[in-house]
Amino acid sequence: MTTPWTPGADWEALGGGDGAATAGVWRARLDDGAWIVKRIRRGDPSCEPHSFRWWRREIAVAASSVTATFEGLIAPESHVHEDTEGASLWTRDIASHRIPAPVVAAALGRFATVQIEDPGWFVVGRLRDRVALAGASDAPHFAIEGVCSGLRQRAEATWSQRDDALTLLDEMPHVLSHGDALPRNLLRHDEGLVTAIDWDQLGYAPIGADLATFSMWVDEPVETLLASYLDGAGALDLDPRQLRDSIALTISLIAISRALRTAGCERFAGYGNRFVAAGPQMARALQVLGVSRA
Repeated sequence: MTTPWTPGADWEALGGGDGAATAGVWRARLDDGAWIVKRIRRGDPSCEPHSFRWWRREIAVAASSVTATFEGLIAPESHVHEDTEGASLWTRDIASHRIPAPVVAAALGRFATVQIEDPGWFVVGRLRDRVALAGASDAPHFAIEGVCSGLRQRAEATWSQRDDALTLLDEMPHVLSHGDALPRNLLRHDEGLVTAIDWDQLGYAPIGADLATFSMWVDEPVETLLASYLDGAGALDLDPRQLRDSIALTISLIAISRALRTAGCERFAGYGNRFVAAGPQMARALQVLGVSRA
């Protein structure tokens, strides 16, 4: 009989580790230093590897050599132990410090220049799938307290054009994307290289997708970060206007879909200001979509 997996008796439990695929996170102090241990549950075996829900992606990243070619963003040392119940992802414990937003923007741009062939498990169509989930939710559309009628109307107009917005994003150049470039996943920087964790959404996405995600959680307006991103992504020779349009569409769809999925829930209390801050991006998105009601 197989003994169930349990964390070490002397491991330190860390908060924020319970999720759809994550069973917990601990800090283990060993002779060779401290490690962060993330316990990953086995997921649905029928889930397609390109889906954002595929449970093995972070394991696959750690077990592969793809991180050796990364630029701009780098991954810390890690290894995986698998068993019948799931897997334990061991990542070197990295001391974190605040990273200036322009440094992150430049690193995200540089990361976008990396050319890696899809190993068969990169995320494909992440934003489209998340928008579909929001559209299928039972939440009353835009029943969002504390949101002015003007912003509500702008969100409704943008959401009504979501299929066209997704088509435009599909037509944008696609680049390598971390997929979850939140400030909490970006630990430190050394000589322009930003150490990032939580690689379970790695894949290809429209230009600027990572910058769009990051900018929603920092105080600096995205407009002030575009120059840094373009500097980092210089090898791609991006069209600044196309990049700006891609970011506006991405932020708008993320903000609205998240609002719809959390409306009326306690989680929205901490997200409402992000939705409000996305108002100018919705205005630009409507202009891109050719909707006069901006």
